[in-house]
Amino acid sequence: MGDLLPDGKIRSVETLNEFASPSAWAYNCKSVINKIKKAGCGWSSIRYKGKKLDAYKHAYFRKRESSSIEHNIVPVEDIESDVTYAIQNEVLPLTSPVESPVAKEPIKFSEIRSRSSNQNLDTLVECTDWSYINKVQPFHVNISANAKLLLDFHCHLMSSEVVGYLAGNWDFSTQTLTVKNAYPFRSRLHDAELTSLIEEEIRNTFTAKNMVLVGWYHSHPETIATPTLRDIEAQLDYEVQIKGPTVESYIPCVGIICSPYDKDKSTLDSTITCYWVLPSFENEIHDYGRPMNMHFTTKPEKSLSLDIVMALKKCVDFNKYDPDIINFKDKYKNNVTYLEKLKISLMDKFPKDDTIHRFLWNFLSEIVCIGSSGDTAKNNLQNLIAVISSRQLLLSTSSFQTSNPLIEHLESYLQSCNANKLTLEDVPTTSDCSNITSASIASSLFNDLDFSKAMSLIGLSPSRYQTDPLK
Repeated sequence: MGDLLPDGKIRSVETLNEFASPSAWAYNCKSVINKIKKAGCGWSSIRYKGKKLDAYKHAYFRKRESSSIEHNIVPVEDIESDVTYAIQNEVLPLTSPVESPVAKEPIKFSEIRSRSSNQNLDTLVECTDWSYINKVQPFHVNISANAKLLLDFHCHLMSSEVVGYLAGNWDFSTQTLTVKNAYPFRSRLHDAELTSLIEEEIRNTFTAKNMVLVGWYHSHPETIATPTLRDIEAQLDYEVQIKGPTVESYIPCVGIICSPYDKDKSTLDSTITCYWVLPSFENEIHDYGRPMNMHFTTKPEKSLSLDIVMALKKCVDFNKYDPDIINFKDKYKNNVTYLEKLKISLMDKFPKDDTIHRFLWNFLSEIVCIGSSGDTAKNNLQNLIAVISSRQLLLSTSSFQTSNPLIEHLESYLQSCNANKLTLEDVPTTSDCSNITSASIASSLFNDLDFSKAMSLIGLSPSRYQTDPLK
């Protein structure tokens, strides 16, 4: 416990020693417990009336930005009410797109002025490489091809900004963050009660798979994949919220920006940028954090899960009546249609299985552009499920050396199947293993799914701040 003195120093209740800053006091307190402790960030570990000093600091700067007086003193009562509003409405950087103009050319971080009320928060800022500040990247980042496939597809659907969560795992021993899944949602959802239910659904979905929240993504539909000042602020707030109370429980948080329709780009694939914000020093708390470029690796997937297939379809179902939905029959650039551009961007994220590759594209092209595949969306889904199920069965039994007539039949089937000729009657029966068929799964997805109650992959809060975001 401590007392805040009129001159800004902190006096320890236990020892009566005075400390010049929150971090100095935090370091002293932590060193009592751990003698070899070398640092202690007071802003994230000291609480006043149950809230961390970080929350008060951000609330103060928001108040100061709204004032034309540079050194306006904000009453404590106003700060506390602002923090309450912030915690309820702004922890997650998942907000509806702001319609203010965005400059196409980014500026260097060194050109940013200190926070002020007239600062354009839509200013693009170049990400800094770690080598520029003579440091190495503090942790490795792996992003699964399935997560990239889903988020890239989601970002292609809309001419306005879309957003979503990232879930995965953090390996403390190897300092590696793995992004396994993406969870798209619609940013214009404003029903607070429904939002809470949806967030709970998503939390349950990835925790059931032993994953944790590791970040968020959003699109810059027609600009480069570089964070704005608004993105930098949101990312830093997010990092503080989910970092954990101790070094051992620390979980990093990354942001991903996907730019699907930057027409100044010479190639047709999307640009995907992963970034992390380096906080400003305590004596520079009036400055913005520095966006750092996080290099990542991606390995091709061997197969595709039905969860990803469902999420891809739900993205389209949820947004198909939105006025900003892309018409994939239209021309994108020169003689290239939006559908052709989508295919080029997604191909390197497809599983490296030619059969799944072919059926997956037929399915996706039909749900975004009816009539483009030469078959119905339902038949394409049945065909895709049949092949995925067959592949999974082959993989699950590949470790057994005994001869299996069913496996031999499936191998023969997969070698001879043709996307234009495959029907449900051609699908090899797996009744010996399961009573669930591709037809029943497809029927469930298309006919029996109550979408309003099964939104575990769509529609999160537009809020940017809350106490415990999807922990």
